[in-house]
Amino acid sequence: METKFNQPVPKKKRILLRPGWQDRLPIRPVLTAAAILALLTVMILINQPRSKVLNSAEMEMVRNTGVLRIGVDESLYGLYENGEGLETDIGFALGEAIFDDTDGVSFVPCTRYSAQWRMADGYIDLALLSMQSFGSNTGYSHSAVPFYTDDCVLMGYAERPLAGTTVAVLAGTAAETVAYRYVDQKEPEMVVVPCADYYSMLVKLRAGAVDAMCMPRTAALSHLEQRMVIFAEPIGTVSYYAIAPDGSVLLELCSELFTEWSGDGTFDAWKKARGLS
Repeated sequence: METKFNQPVPKKKRILLRPGWQDRLPIRPVLTAAAILALLTVMILINQPRSKVLNSAEMEMVRNTGVLRIGVDESLYGLYENGEGLETDIGFALGEAIFDDTDGVSFVPCTRYSAQWRMADGYIDLALLSMQSFGSNTGYSHSAVPFYTDDCVLMGYAERPLAGTTVAVLAGTAAETVAYRYVDQKEPEMVVVPCADYYSMLVKLRAGAVDAMCMPRTAALSHLEQRMVIFAEPIGTVSYYAIAPDGSVLLELCSELFTEWSGDGTFDAWKKARGLS
């Protein structure tokens, strides 16, 4: 009598694979997808300087203080006017990257002269200026990418030939370099008069001590008074950079932002809106 105890043990059926089964597997698409995924992973790791910068000790210190202090030259057309402008947008973008909001960004009015000691004394972390460094002083660097390149123009009460023209310029700035270069290369009879500040330049022009002022177009538009004209032809260009102490990762963050905005049309849209393109 057959019971469940003396029944023969059933044999497992062998699964027979058809010949050539391995040729039917989607090996090539799988390997291709894996290769693409690996490449994307490598690219992401290589192209994440922002992640590296934001996780640096310097950024951690900035986050601990709760504020990023940016030195700006006040009242420049489209750059920083009454708390608004391109430099404000740059500062807020940096704040979003560092703090995830703009509350920690503070703008500190300064000049090309005061920016250096304000940075040395710890009053500002970064400066946005139309210069690459603080004169002959070492210890400071500029962003690899400028955030704005501006025409350097002459402004006076009447446009005139440049031969024999006396031109006031802000001493120690990129505009002064442009003016002297123009004298050396194109108009040796033009006379350059360095001044300590824009007010001194305006006083000399009003008094007739100089015939024109040399400055970036954004500065000229900011100081344009009644009856003054901007000469039609620029004499060169100046570039606006971010400046910070040597080795500051803030400059890496700025260069990345400036490259991004150059590529996505942000800068072009700003120039068009301001009539500067």
